[in-house]
Amino acid sequence: MTTDNRELILRSLNAALHSKKLYPPGHPSVAAPARKACQLLSNHLDDRGEVGLLLVEESLVFDEIPVDNAREQYGDLTAHLEKKRIEAIRFRQGVTEEELSGLLDILTMERTFEPDELEEELLRRRITRITIRSEPVEKRNMLEVYNDAVGVVKNVMNDVRMGRIPKSGEVTDIVDEMTDLVFADTNAMIGLAMIKSYDEYLYNHSVNVSILGIALGRFMKLGKHEIHIIGVAALLHDVGKTGVSEEIIKKPGGLSSEEWEKVKQHPVLGSQIVERMDGMEKDVCRMIYEHHVRYDHSGYPKIERSIHPLGMIISVADAYDALTTLRVYQNPHQPVDAVKILKDLAGRHFDPAVVDAFERMIGFYPVGTMIRLDTNEVGVVIKVNHEACDMPTVKILYDSDGNQLEEPYSVDLAAEGEKTRSIIGVADPLTRNMDMGAFFQQEAG
Repeated sequence: MTTDNRELILRSLNAALHSKKLYPPGHPSVAAPARKACQLLSNHLDDRGEVGLLLVEESLVFDEIPVDNAREQYGDLTAHLEKKRIEAIRFRQGVTEEELSGLLDILTMERTFEPDELEEELLRRRITRITIRSEPVEKRNMLEVYNDAVGVVKNVMNDVRMGRIPKSGEVTDIVDEMTDLVFADTNAMIGLAMIKSYDEYLYNHSVNVSILGIALGRFMKLGKHEIHIIGVAALLHDVGKTGVSEEIIKKPGGLSSEEWEKVKQHPVLGSQIVERMDGMEKDVCRMIYEHHVRYDHSGYPKIERSIHPLGMIISVADAYDALTTLRVYQNPHQPVDAVKILKDLAGRHFDPAVVDAFERMIGFYPVGTMIRLDTNEVGVVIKVNHEACDMPTVKILYDSDGNQLEEPYSVDLAAEGEKTRSIIGVADPLTRNMDMGAFFQQEAG
C-alpha cells in the first residue's frame, strides 16, 4: 500500500467520524467518506489479507507504520480511540461497508465498553471481519462513582432546565459503573445510599434509589439487562420535577390542591423528557411514568393497564430512601422502622413479593442502622448476614461507658468467639449528632 493510500484511508475514516458529529445517520456527508475508506481498505486487503490500526502510547500506527502528526491530522480518529480506550483495530479481507459503518457507530457511541462487551457488541452487529482490542476500564472507588452519579443527575436536570435534550451516554455509563460496584460489594454501596443532602435532596435521592434498585434486582436474580434498565429508570425517575417550581418542591407546609396537582405531573413530564433522549428504551420511560402508581392502582397518574413489574422495584427503593431521609415535613425514620412501614403498605401501595425480597436483602438490621449491644457498646451495621439475620457485622463506635472510640473496629457478631455479644435494640443517631452519610463516605474513602 502506498503512503498516499494509507493517508486516504485515515483521512476518510477521520472525515466520517467528524461528520457523524454534525449530520444524522445515513447523511451523504457521513456515508461518502466511509464508503471511500471501505473501498480503499478492500483493495489493500485483497493483497495483504489483514491490516491493523494501533494506538501505541498516544501514537498512531497504521499498517505497521507510525503515522506522523496523527493527533493534528486525524484528531477525531485518535480522540475516539483514546476515549474508548482502544488499543488496536484489525480489518480482515472481505470487510463490508455495513461492518465499517457499525465500527464508526461503536466509536461514536457515548458509552464506554469493557473488552468482553465490545466482543458482544461486534457480534450483535454481525461484524465478523473487524476485531477490536481495548484496555479494561479502570475501576474507581465507590465514593468517586457515587459523586459522579450525583453530577450526572445534575447535568441531566440542568440540560432540561436549559431546554436541551440530555445525553444518554453518561447516564448509561454511570449506571454500568454502579452496577459493577453493587455486584462487587452490595453492603458498601447500600451504605453509600445513606448519604443524604437536605439542600440537594433530589440529586442524592435519585442516585440512592438507583443503587437500591440495582441491589434489589441483583438479589432477585434478575438478568443483567433488566438490572440495567432498573438502574437507569431509577436514576432518572424524578427528572420530571424540573417542571415543578422549587418553591413547591421545598415547601415546608402542606401543599394546596393546585400545588399538589402540579407535583403529580412529574412522572408524566419525566417520561416525556426521557423519551426524547437518544437510545432510551420504552420500558425505562414506562417505569418513570408509573413510579407513583401503587400496587392497587391508586396513586398517580391513573392507568388502566397492568403495572410494569420492574417498576415496583423502583417504587419500593424510592419509598425506602424517602422514609430514611430528613425532609421539610418529616424526621428520618430508622432503616428498621422504614422496612416495617413498607411491610404495612405491602398489598396496597407495594407489591408484596418485592417488599418481601427487599426485606430479605436489607436484613433484620439494615446497613446504616445504629444499634446497642448487650455490652452497652454502640455501633453501626456495615454488613448484613443473610444466614443469621440478627447477627450482622457492626462497626463499634462507642465503648460500654459511652465514650467515643478513637479507633472504631468491626465485629462480626456471627463469628465464633463473638456470639457472646448480641443486639438489644436500635439507637438514634440524631441523639449523638451522627451523620450516617458522612460515616459511610469515610468508610468508602
